[in-house]
Amino acid sequence: MADRSQESTSKDGERPLRRDAARNRERILLAAREVFGRRGLGVTLDDVAKHAGVGVGTMYRRFPTKEALVRAVFEQDLAMRQESAEQALAHPDPWQGLVDFLMTMAADLAENRGLHEVIMLGSHSSEPLETARGGMLPFLEALIHRAQDSGQLRPEVTASDIPVIQQMLSAAAQFTQGRRPDIWRRYIEILLNGLRQRPDDPPLTTPSLSNELVEQVMGLARPAPSQD
Repeated sequence: MADRSQESTSKDGERPLRRDAARNRERILLAAREVFGRRGLGVTLDDVAKHAGVGVGTMYRRFPTKEALVRAVFEQDLAMRQESAEQALAHPDPWQGLVDFLMTMAADLAENRGLHEVIMLGSHSSEPLETARGGMLPFLEALIHRAQDSGQLRPEVTASDIPVIQQMLSAAAQFTQGRRPDIWRRYIEILLNGLRQRPDDPPLTTPSLSNELVEQVMGLARPAPSQD
């Protein structure tokens, strides 16, 4: 009789993995998260294998392509972004809910170069990642409208402003080349002061980008219109 205590279910749709294979898979995922976070998605599978301390053959058995590894590492991260948006929408103070969401997202993107490339640039994308990225727009719109309806957010702000703001904050974090990776926190304070509605605010004179243009820049593909 087979010793099922030595097996673990694979997350890749394969047959159950033996315990040593499952351990190798987790080592690879942990190493990939660290390497992608520090260096971005330009690294090779060989780089990840070396960091994980496994052979190249082991790497390619578990993840035959970089796209498969990226998907395994970042699908959960994108799901967590949606959970963060849901929590922000449930906050009793619409403004604070929006602030919490922006702060959480900015921290994640500033501290994780790979996640920034997946979310903002669509690097090494796949259908599950595209679905998760594209699904954020309704949450952004709901957060914006809720804060505007409460009178706390400038009426000119649109959901398409949020990815641009996040890109600005990520650029600020990268500007210091690792010497002040938290500097984005200063600039989000400045931006939040500009976003908040006040009676004496002069109107914004430059229109926001369209959602379509932002999606194009981020590499998001809109679904084709139905032929029905």
